[in-house]
Amino acid sequence: MITTVNFHLTKACNFNCKYCFAKFNDIQGKGLSKSEQIELIRHLAASGKFRKINFAGGEPTLVSHISELIQYAKSVGFETSIVTNGSQINFEWIKNISPYLDILAVSVDSCNPETNIKIGSNQSSNPLSVNDLKNIATACHCFGVQLKINTVVSKFNHDERLTPLINDLKPFRWKILQATKIEGQNDTGFNDISVNLLDFDYFCSRNKTGISSEIKFVTEHNEIIKGSYIYGRLYRQVF
Repeated sequence: MITTVNFHLTKACNFNCKYCFAKFNDIQGKGLSKSEQIELIRHLAASGKFRKINFAGGEPTLVSHISELIQYAKSVGFETSIVTNGSQINFEWIKNISPYLDILAVSVDSCNPETNIKIGSNQSSNPLSVNDLKNIATACHCFGVQLKINTVVSKFNHDERLTPLINDLKPFRWKILQATKIEGQNDTGFNDISVNLLDFDYFCSRNKTGISSEIKFVTEHNEIIKGSYIYGRLYRQVF
């Protein structure tokens, strides 16, 4: 039974991660307006079929009214979550949204700025620093927002060990995913970043060693990822 809605608010993103399969290059137009987005959230809540709504993109924090959408979703009974690259988030933003946001998921692929630039996890060659990540984590812990970390394993980072950093950030969950090819989204040049299952398993095994027992360690290889997500599209005519 599907209990979570992944609401992709925008295809716009200020990063250009080479592994990303949520580019939506096949979708034309500006998408739903703010009022239509709120109406959609209302319909989803009224259906009684979903427990949680996860705001995603693109980069959802590029949507100027993202805080209003999170607040509204909370007011109609949803558990709320957002997946972000963290570039637009600071201590004050987390403080202000904390009464309405349950989970903040941040992408962390490497501790090395040069590696993040190779991956595309940066804006104008300025990736998030370790201090940026620690400030986000501190704010989450201060204001009661659950922190989740997502890491995508690719050719660029498969030999890294992120465990010490993850232990410092103290997320409740660390999900490690194998870079996955999705036709029409990230297939161009994918062979340049792909990592085989053996290297993926090695990354997982190496990084699980020494991880805090308070952190839920989750791994997803290609086949699990492809079988875990159902993609759909909602059009304006639904209203």
